[in-house]
Amino acid sequence: MVSLQSLIGSHRLDALGAWVVTAILVGVVGRFAAGGAFDWAVLTATLVAVAVAVPLAARDLETTVPAEVLGLVAVPVLVRAFGGFPQLTPFLVVAGVALLLAVVLDAFTSLTMTPRFATVFVVVVTMAVAGVWAVGIYAADTLLGTAFLDGQTELMWDLVTATAAGIVAGVVFELYFDRSARIARLRASASAPSAAGRSGASLPGDGRHHRIAVRGLQAVLGAIAAFALVRGNVSLFVNSGGPLAITFLPALFRREYGYAMDTGLVLWVTVASTLHGAGALELYQAFGWYDSLAHAVSASLVAGVGYAVARAVERHSRAVDFNRGFRATFVVLFVLAVGVGWEILEFASGGLASVVGGEAVLAQYGTGDIVNDLVFNTVGALVVAGWSTAHFEGIAARLTGRVGRLAGGD
Repeated sequence: MVSLQSLIGSHRLDALGAWVVTAILVGVVGRFAAGGAFDWAVLTATLVAVAVAVPLAARDLETTVPAEVLGLVAVPVLVRAFGGFPQLTPFLVVAGVALLLAVVLDAFTSLTMTPRFATVFVVVVTMAVAGVWAVGIYAADTLLGTAFLDGQTELMWDLVTATAAGIVAGVVFELYFDRSARIARLRASASAPSAAGRSGASLPGDGRHHRIAVRGLQAVLGAIAAFALVRGNVSLFVNSGGPLAITFLPALFRREYGYAMDTGLVLWVTVASTLHGAGALELYQAFGWYDSLAHAVSASLVAGVGYAVARAVERHSRAVDFNRGFRATFVVLFVLAVGVGWEILEFASGGLASVVGGEAVLAQYGTGDIVNDLVFNTVGALVVAGWSTAHFEGIAARLTGRVGRLAGGD
């Protein structure tokens, strides 16, 4: 498999093209600054800084990122400089910066990643940045009296646009990596992947007590689902029946795949599912803190999944190697990205309900609710990233090979 580091080399003609693009971007920074678009000036300057970091770190002006990659990343900057697509282009630039950052980290740190993982990283970072941006502008409007947001709908469309931009950029970069002659030559000489792994730590506690607690919580969810069915409440039934089904997944994995998940982790899954199912029974509306608690616990599981996927990819491929700091960062970015995706699902649910009638299956309660969800998703992610990743090593070992395609270009 190919490492991104292989993209960087000393090629005079390629370097000339890269420096020409960089010079154009420097001129665009001045254009934005002169026009009062300081946000765009800073964003473009960041892009320039990442591009210039490669020859500076290598101490060789002919060692640059590929000119075609830098040119591709510069396209949305130039489009915006001429007034086009003001909502879409910022997130396309963020995606480009994420790609260049991945190349720089791969080349000049202990991290290594393949082109395909880099495309996944680009999508995750773009969505995560959109979530951070949403929290930031809401905080500015609330604390500083600014007026960046016109309301919930505008915020949600910005998140949708950011997600679309990340996916489009990821697809474009993947096509480049698949069809580039440069990558093809590198793949021809790359070494084959290998699978390795070990079981991780399990959650502490007595298995018997865990199983009793799981059965009790499943009974609670079953009772809520039955009540919803009797009352004909579709929204409550979906929000309790779905989580109830999730609590039976560990048993399904054990029966179908021979994977016995640690009972403490099963209890963790069940607690998160029960918090959401019970919350749909008016608890979200009755207690403001309950929604924050449910999101933090659920996000901790999402963080664990993100960690397990990253570790499985890392174990699968010799061309992928992360350090502890990057794993923790990826976990937080992954949770932010999934949180943005969840908010989009809630937004879509409300839009669908307004078209076909009835109650939205997934509900939002205003801009403050969206931002609060993103903040407490991050809290849950930070807890796992800082203290609990070892509990997901067993899942990571099980996933090794199954998610290896994320890491490779094959």
